[in-house]
Amino acid sequence: MRWGLLAVLVLVLMMPLWGLQPYGKRFDYKAAGTWGDWVSGLGQFAAVATAIGVVFRSEHRDRERQQTSVAAWMTVLSDVNEPYWAVQIENSASLPVFRWRIDSPDGAVHLCHEELGPITPGRTDYEVAVPAQADQSHALPLKMTFVDSGGQLWSRSEMGSISKVRGPITWHQTGTSS
Repeated sequence: MRWGLLAVLVLVLMMPLWGLQPYGKRFDYKAAGTWGDWVSGLGQFAAVATAIGVVFRSEHRDRERQQTSVAAWMTVLSDVNEPYWAVQIENSASLPVFRWRIDSPDGAVHLCHEELGPITPGRTDYEVAVPAQADQSHALPLKMTFVDSGGQLWSRSEMGSISKVRGPITWHQTGTSS
């Protein structure tokens, strides 16, 4: 809506450059053209403005998708046939994530940038000590909070959905000294 109003304002302000005076007592109807010319011109302008808007919106969505392509989950890995819990983090973005936090709902899992540094592009595994038996059916859901390369704070829920976070968060687990 605001872009449409801005376009109309620019159009009205540019009319004197074309020899038209849309305000005042004199209006040159011969220089202005017919109603058909105006309707055709407005249609062409609307088509171009819509195309530009679609391109910008698409680029914004692609950029946002790229910046938020970070996820974490629990899995069971094995070392010399000894199973253990690990948190796997996949960063499909082309840049590292410097500020991040991962927590399980029960507080058994907590990982953050203050302890482990940035998440580099690709997959990273972190071994975690969880009291449950190392069996994939006992995996805990994880919530991830991170700041993308544009400075926007995001939260990926336990179910995998992503949403923007408004307001500050604490990066370290409450009750710890980190």
